Amino acid sequence: MRAILFGLGLALTMTAPGWAQAPVVRHQSATSPEQVVFLIPSTDIQWDGQAVKPTFSDDLRVETTGPSRADRTSVSLSFSVDDTGRTFDIRAPRTATPSNSPIIIPTGIGSEHEQAALAAWRFDGPRRDCIMTIRYTAKPFIEATRGDLLRYFAVTRTRGPIRDAVAVRLAGPDANCGGERRGGRAPRTVSYPDYKIGQRPPPGGRSWTVVRWDVDADGRAVNVETLGSAGDTAFDAETRRAVSETFVESGAPLKGCVFNFYRYGENLRAPVMQQTSDDPLQNCPPEVGARFQARATPETYPQAFRDRGIEGWARVRFDFATWGQIGNVGVIDAQPASAFGESGVRVVQTSRADSGFQAGVRCVAPVRYVLSQSPGDGAPSTSVNAAD
Repeated sequence: MRAILFGLGLALTMTAPGWAQAPVVRHQSATSPEQVVFLIPSTDIQWDGQAVKPTFSDDLRVETTGPSRADRTSVSLSFSVDDTGRTFDIRAPRTATPSNSPIIIPTGIGSEHEQAALAAWRFDGPRRDCIMTIRYTAKPFIEATRGDLLRYFAVTRTRGPIRDAVAVRLAGPDANCGGERRGGRAPRTVSYPDYKIGQRPPPGGRSWTVVRWDVDADGRAVNVETLGSAGDTAFDAETRRAVSETFVESGAPLKGCVFNFYRYGENLRAPVMQQTSDDPLQNCPPEVGARFQARATPETYPQAFRDRGIEGWARVRFDFATWGQIGNVGVIDAQPASAFGESGVRVVQTSRADSGFQAGVRCVAPVRYVLSQSPGDGAPSTSVNAAD
């Protein structure tokens, strides 16, 4: 029989300023900054035995660990590329080499961030069954180059003592601005960059820039310079303009203030959900749509994809008993990446069906993840809506 689907649409709204105060994850580690080892990622992409280069890519985050755990396991992601050059069928990494070395930060499932980054990359297509291998080079904090520090500061997006230590090094000798704290001075006039100036990154992509400046006795930003960026020169210039037009309270001159800015592409819409195939083992009552009660929160949306404005979906199969209990939950398909399938399973597992005379076997729920605004638009807000 034709597989029965019912509407389970999750429209999660999450917006954030494009120039944003980017660090959103609190770093939790007993390792002091001086003992930290940076794990610098590099990628190798293969298709049909040949090396492949993306036509667009952005930086992967730098992870950190302690000195006794510096042997980071390499991971791999499988994926395909459609006719437009967009990636899909991104699947969770598999271990390339055995290791017992846990990563201290960032928190959460490490593969989700790499999946989200790959979902925004572009390639010449179409291609099937590509493999991206991510390898990590260990580098002690004290040996990190400015490029390493900038990548951690701007891409890893954490708060805590390690980020503070990175800011101190980026601030330069004789700095007294306190890194991102602007010397504790309250702002008098704040100018923000126009993140739509020039050419924005492609949908799902993002660019970054790190700015350093001094403050004179009148509170004016002076000696404004770009320390490093993703290469978006128009945005680099726009952030320098914005910082130059920002004033804080007057007082003793400050040296070595640093801050990082971001801009994002438009939302990357989910791939089209294909029609499901026949399932001769399915026995799902027609009223399942009315009986099923979805339970979702903003945290249901995979965070790394939400941050980038990447939408997705999962098709989830499950059974339910006459008294409403859900069981035998599994993913049929998820696009553009497996992280949406993992989240979809959690949504269905925590949901419930109203009791009835008939149980359901191998029912199918399409779980859709939709963002009403791009990450760079509007003021921060969060809401969840369930709809057919």
